[in-house]
Amino acid sequence: MKINPVNFLIAVLVSAILAYALWSFGGDLKNYVAIGAFVFFAGTLAPMIGGSFELSRNSTNLRVTSAVFFVLGLIINGLFSMITFPATAYIVVSAIAFLLYVFLANAVYGARQ
Repeated sequence: MKINPVNFLIAVLVSAILAYALWSFGGDLKNYVAIGAFVFFAGTLAPMIGGSFELSRNSTNLRVTSAVFFVLGLIINGLFSMITFPATAYIVVSAIAFLLYVFLANAVYGARQ
């Protein structure tokens, strides 16, 4: 994977802006959601728009996987920022979703097609 610095910076800044937007909803978990959303969004947006890959199939599959999990992260973080849930539930759901993304992204990136 080769990182394009400008696109990578844009991905991180968009992640920060979206995390701030979710934080501004002011729910009970706003600090958890702000940090979790930033990590989730930066982790999915960086490979999606901030990197280039050697194999075109891997590139396409990894971008689609990242986009699907980015939307999933938007849904998860949006729900937890607007509806009151326990902090443990947020941490468990968000962490499992992100780790599932990392697992699938690693499998897609390592595949030799």
